[in-house]
Amino acid sequence: MTPNTEWKNVILSLAATVFFAALCYLSLTSIDGMSWGYAIAFISFFLAVSGVVVALLFVHRARAMDRILSDPSPLARWTYPEEMARVSAEREYGEFQERNRLMFYVIGGMLGAVALFFMIFMGEGGLETGIVLLAIAGLLFVVSKITPVLERRHALTAPREAIISRTGLVYQGRVYPFRSFLMGMEDVSFKEAGRKAPARITFSFLQLIGQFLVLRPFDVIIPVPAGEEARAETIVRDLGR
Repeated sequence: MTPNTEWKNVILSLAATVFFAALCYLSLTSIDGMSWGYAIAFISFFLAVSGVVVALLFVHRARAMDRILSDPSPLARWTYPEEMARVSAEREYGEFQERNRLMFYVIGGMLGAVALFFMIFMGEGGLETGIVLLAIAGLLFVVSKITPVLERRHALTAPREAIISRTGLVYQGRVYPFRSFLMGMEDVSFKEAGRKAPARITFSFLQLIGQFLVLRPFDVIIPVPAGEEARAETIVRDLGR
């Protein structure tokens, strides 16, 4: 059975919040403000607030996943053979790379602009603050390259299961609510099997990302096991309404 790992993400986000809040307090009380103190405090405060927001989002996702997993009569519950799951994981790996690249452009660009502002206009201490912000942007770049690899590894070892309910879907251990605070399903469609690909249901979502709430579309493609095509078409018709 697919476990709900979103509660683990809530705990990790809250732990990060406590760490950065403590770092912010220590930087204000133990480090001279003009000797990196203000810069570290500013970054730590920003990350602590972000940790709270991320934790709240994971709580929402965890509750949505609990509802789907406990649904006594889901629209579909399919288990896949290993090869079908591997092909899907490789496809999602490429899509995740594109999403990470976009997020880095948004967040990294914002940090770079703020860094330049500090370095040009803030005088004493501005150069150090700008260097710290640029270092954070560099760290985000590294993370944007590493996380797709970790996600691919997760997908290859994730439960080979898809659960579709009337409120959302769980696929390979991840939850996709049809309606949530920052994400919503815009369309659902069915495609018949081809010579090299199984039949599949495509769930099209829109998600708000970044400080400036950039709309990012993405698809979740659910392979349909052989013999379940008629059921898949019925699901699409019902959810499409």
